[in-house]
Amino acid sequence: MGAIVALMMTGFAAVGTFKFLTQSDFRKSLLGEFIASPVETTFIFALCGCMLLFFWGVFVPTLGTIKVPIMGNRYELWAVAGIESLVGFLIMVLSKWLGTHRSK
Repeated sequence: MGAIVALMMTGFAAVGTFKFLTQSDFRKSLLGEFIASPVETTFIFALCGCMLLFFWGVFVPTLGTIKVPIMGNRYELWAVAGIESLVGFLIMVLSKWLGTHRSK
């Protein structure tokens, strides 16, 4: 199940990147979204990137051995990305629950 989700997310990222590079209308809409809400857009891109790092770090052994130094300790990249994904998901749920919405 996790492998299917990882493949789907990778496919979405690949198609989105291809459309961004080849279609000016799509590029303008994404850049317009970023201009409207740069913090939220950056948060979502970082969250998706961490989810991809987590999934591929778990399923590809070479990526799973990468160590990241944090405050003198060395942690696996997939574990750091997984924790960040959970924290990001929690932030999204809490912001929805508390009713904080993007201004339009």
